[in-house]
Amino acid sequence: MASIPRTTPPRTVPALPPTPGRNPLTPNARAIPAGWGVARRRISRFTLASFALLAVAALGLVQVLQTTKVAATGYQVSALEREQQDLDADIRLLEAQIAASSNLEQVQREATTRLGMTRPQARVRVSSDVPAPAIVPLPRRYIPAQTREAPLSVAWWERVLGVIPGMH
Repeated sequence: MASIPRTTPPRTVPALPPTPGRNPLTPNARAIPAGWGVARRRISRFTLASFALLAVAALGLVQVLQTTKVAATGYQVSALEREQQDLDADIRLLEAQIAASSNLEQVQREATTRLGMTRPQARVRVSSDVPAPAIVPLPRRYIPAQTREAPLSVAWWERVLGVIPGMH
C-alpha cells in the first residue's frame, strides 16, 4: 500500500515574542491546566459501571469475611465458656472431696475397715528441726485467716497528712 504524498506543507504556529506582564493569549482563550495535554480522553460509561460493580463486589466480600470472622470468634468464645464451666464443676468436686477427707471420723473408719489398720500399742515421739512448709496445700477458705498487728507508733509525717483533707 503506497502512501499519498502530502501536497500542503505542515502548519506552523507563529511564535509570539515574550511580553512580561501581559498575557499573549486572546481574551477568549482559556489556559490549559498544568500537566494536561491538548487532547483529553474521557472514561467510557462501561468502564465506570465496571469499576462501580467491582467496588460493590469488593465491599460485599469484605462484609462476608467480617461476618465469618465474627461467627468463628463467637463459636470459640462459647467453647471456652463451656470449658470454664466444666473446670469450675471439677474444682467444686475436688473441694468437696477435700472437705470429706478432712473429716477425722471418716478417715478413721476408712483406715480400720478398708485398710485394716489398728490403733498403736506404744507411742513413739520423733522430733524434727525442719520448719513447716510456707505454702499450705489447702484452699484458702479452709485456712484460718491470720491477723496482722497494727503498728505501735505513727510517724510524724503520717499525722501531718492525716490533718490535711483528702490525704488520709
